[in-house]
Amino acid sequence: MDFRVLNRTTLSEVLRTFNQSFSDYVIPLQLTEDLLIKKMKNDGINLELSAGAFEEDKLAGFILNGTGVFNGIPTAYNGGTGVIPSKRGNKITARLYEFILPSLKKAQVEQCLLEVITSNGPAIKVYENIGFEKTRELICFKGSPVKHPTPLLQSFSLNESESLNSNLYGSFQDWNPSWQNSWTAIERSQADLKIITAERNEQTVAYIIYDPATARISQFAVKQQYRNQGLGTLLFQELHKRLKKDISILNIDAKAYDTISFLKSVGLKSFINQYEMIMNL
Repeated sequence: MDFRVLNRTTLSEVLRTFNQSFSDYVIPLQLTEDLLIKKMKNDGINLELSAGAFEEDKLAGFILNGTGVFNGIPTAYNGGTGVIPSKRGNKITARLYEFILPSLKKAQVEQCLLEVITSNGPAIKVYENIGFEKTRELICFKGSPVKHPTPLLQSFSLNESESLNSNLYGSFQDWNPSWQNSWTAIERSQADLKIITAERNEQTVAYIIYDPATARISQFAVKQQYRNQGLGTLLFQELHKRLKKDISILNIDAKAYDTISFLKSVGLKSFINQYEMIMNL
């Protein structure tokens, strides 16, 4: 088996191997070429630092690495590891990391980051044997917001914003988003996203950022002193009115108790839990 970086591998071959690898996953996942491009853009995938395992010049396994800064540390984010079913059991994931780690270190990456479904015991064991450690648990939610009666919030207005004021919006947050929902990821995907803000006296006091094509929320938050006034519920109901389908939000910190309580209160249900794992280099 031959190991090399993916910068000269065609997107169609990466897509074929990705879909084969995830066809029997805990949650089966099949992407189109457009969705793969979208994912790679959001995750900041760097094909020159992504690894492939090739047999007879065909891609049999891969690690898609995104590069950037996470919690102030230069990071390689594993945006997807896959091995086609017929080649499993050959320690390909460990061999892919063994191959790519020298290049990551040369690129001054200081840590590797990934998420893995908590029920995927074999994968967790593989990553722990490589050197990863669990850092936090993340919860994913989806559903259709229930129609709660909300008070007449006459002093607030809902607006669609064109500007991404990450400094202001970030000041509303109580916990750090995962890589996929970080401000850097949102900036990379900004052309695909929409922002609804709640304003009072021309001041933004709450926001929600979402992808209308996938009905997935990247972030939402309400300024501390305006919480428990129905603003979050109002934003979610406005979003549902626009999309007219189930919405999802991934990777809520399991210790973000207020956020989790709110999501449950508006009718969303958890559907998968993940561990965030980090390996220091």
